[in-house]
Amino acid sequence: MRKESIYRPSEHKHSKKAKTKPSIQEPVVAEKISRKFNISEDVIAGAPILTGYGHHRFCIENYKSIIEYTSNIVRIQTKLGRIHIIGKNLVIAYFRDDGMCIVGDINSIEYH
Repeated sequence: MRKESIYRPSEHKHSKKAKTKPSIQEPVVAEKISRKFNISEDVIAGAPILTGYGHHRFCIENYKSIIEYTSNIVRIQTKLGRIHIIGKNLVIAYFRDDGMCIVGDINSIEYH
């Protein structure tokens, strides 16, 4: 006599299907767009773009927020981490939703 199970996991309403992970070889969306339009992946992903002009001017695009602002340090949050601009007489010359520029005697820039 053969016993048959009444319970079948695939038919049970609480059963979970196995999740498949994307293949390592499968390109991500940013990479596909980057190749199609010949634009850097960093730009598409919203990575910060940093531009320095000597020791007196530093501009950042794609930042999220200003964490701290004094005449000696400006701490900025980005998608990839924090950026600290350290110096003397630092002033935020301008800031908009997409970019900002800091002027003063810039001694160092740190990434955290």
